[in-house]
Amino acid sequence: MEKPTTITNFSDLTARIIRACCSTSAAHGFRSLRLIFNGLDKESNGLIDPVDFKYALRSIGCEINEDELHSLMKFFDETRSGKISVNDMLHAMRSNSLNDRR
Repeated sequence: MEKPTTITNFSDLTARIIRACCSTSAAHGFRSLRLIFNGLDKESNGLIDPVDFKYALRSIGCEINEDELHSLMKFFDETRSGKISVNDMLHAMRSNSLNDRR
């Protein structure tokens, strides 16, 4: 049976990822993350698996635990394929980031 997990601080988690993007390369925060994701996209289909997702976040200095990873995957994996769309995830995070700044 799948362990139900929820992140009560989902916006805090995405904010952590956004801060890590910006601190890595202020001028190219999301672009840098997209380049990392594209490099990990073995099939060039715009989808990455959980292990690659965690590795990409770690490479920009954002550590997440297994519960956070599971919840992020569950949130961003709309098709339940076990992979997330890089475009959809970055769009959602970018939208959240813009809303916070406005």
